Amino acid sequence: MTLFEYFIIYIVIWWIAFFISLPMGVKKPKNVEIGHDSGAPDKTYLWKKFIIVSIITLMLTYLTVLIIESKIISLS
Repeated sequence: MTLFEYFIIYIVIWWIAFFISLPMGVKKPKNVEIGHDSGAPDKTYLWKKFIIVSIITLMLTYLTVLIIESKIISLS
């Protein structure tokens, strides 16, 4: 496999994991200010989620590449 294929696997897994992590830990504000949406989250912790998802995705990409390289799953 080429470096480009590793990168594509990483990006696909990262986007899936990031969208899964978005609703986790989101809390609605108790006191909604005038002009703010009542469904808007109080704190999203996007940077924290970005870093955690990136680290987890690195491990999942390594595992995926090992499975593909050992030919347990064939891409052809």
